[in-house]
Amino acid sequence: MGQQLTRQDESAVEHASSSRVGLSQMALLMFVVVLSRAFFQEIGTLAYIYLPHAWVDAPQGEIPPHGGLWFQSLVGFWAHWDGYWYLSIAQYGYQGRPTATAFFPLYPWLLHLFGATIWAGIALSLFFFASSSLFLFLWAQKEWDVHVAWMAVVVYAFFPTAYYLSAVYTESLYMTWVFLTLYLVQARHYRLAFITTALATLTSIYGLLLAALLFVRIWQREKDFWRAVGYSLGPVVGLGIYMVFLTWRFHDPLIFQSVQSNWGRHFAWPWVTLSQAVHDAWLHHQALWNFPQLFASGPAHGFDINFYDALFMMFSLIMVIIYGRYLPLYLWAYLVPALCVTLFFPSAKQPLMSFPRLIFEDFPILLATAIGLTRQSFWRTGYWVGSLYLGALLTALFATAHWVA
Repeated sequence: MGQQLTRQDESAVEHASSSRVGLSQMALLMFVVVLSRAFFQEIGTLAYIYLPHAWVDAPQGEIPPHGGLWFQSLVGFWAHWDGYWYLSIAQYGYQGRPTATAFFPLYPWLLHLFGATIWAGIALSLFFFASSSLFLFLWAQKEWDVHVAWMAVVVYAFFPTAYYLSAVYTESLYMTWVFLTLYLVQARHYRLAFITTALATLTSIYGLLLAALLFVRIWQREKDFWRAVGYSLGPVVGLGIYMVFLTWRFHDPLIFQSVQSNWGRHFAWPWVTLSQAVHDAWLHHQALWNFPQLFASGPAHGFDINFYDALFMMFSLIMVIIYGRYLPLYLWAYLVPALCVTLFFPSAKQPLMSFPRLIFEDFPILLATAIGLTRQSFWRTGYWVGSLYLGALLTALFATAHWVA
């Protein structure tokens, strides 16, 4: 009887201890979430107030939301560039605007559901950023360990372009579906993962690549080829839903692909893309220190960002080459085609256009970075100094309507 009570007491103590650890971890996770958002918010607000502005770009025939200094410096700048497209789609739909089909529908549909305002967009993005951080932590601590999981969350939250996770953009929503999918597959909830990958594809074309991730992971674990095929078809279903919608609206299920030429997208071999990117980066290397040129008023041409595009690509390739061996095969099955999208389809004026933002879609790069920072501490200080500096610089550019990604 005494032994039984002792075991029960030990079990109760262990349960209470694990509960305290869980609560403390969640509290620390929310602290990282809030601290990172406060960092980007403060930089953006100060930049909007004190630095020169480029001309605000909005969908043709539409005027960006108006407001006073307080509104614009605290809220309005979070809808610059693609954010205006998502707001416009939420308010007016796709009808009669083929170019808008390049922006996948789930985020603007949710935005429409919650009022189609900048406030709603920011609230959704912040909610999904917190959700994605939670699922990233829960998945990564089982895939690797708690140290890698914490580093992954911090790298994700404070990455130089992580301000997009607060903006009226799809990144936070897409990453929620991605990390939730990984968490569900880890727990063998394949049917739910089928649904989340369909939703991911309704959020971003990159969701289609999750089919390869699911197939490899499920086949590895279950050793059942056809079962792996069946559960990996969620992205195909998601894309099919969007194509049916486009057929109804525009009588062209692939119109979202054809309008990519509006941004100068074209086919090129990866070595051609990289060589052109290096050439353009060298032409604009003064962007490293020429801040008056970077923050010039007038139209935002974005040529100076070629230097930073190449910098982010170089960093990504180094991380993948050095630390990619610690990534499981199923993440490689996603990462390789994700990188190919950027390398095979450059833009005419910016070969690596949007890559600093698309590193979130190429999320295994962030995981390789977190693993590297965890395993080898000698470069942590250099990484965080550079990351926070670039984060402040790029946030300031974005807040003042200069093109970044």
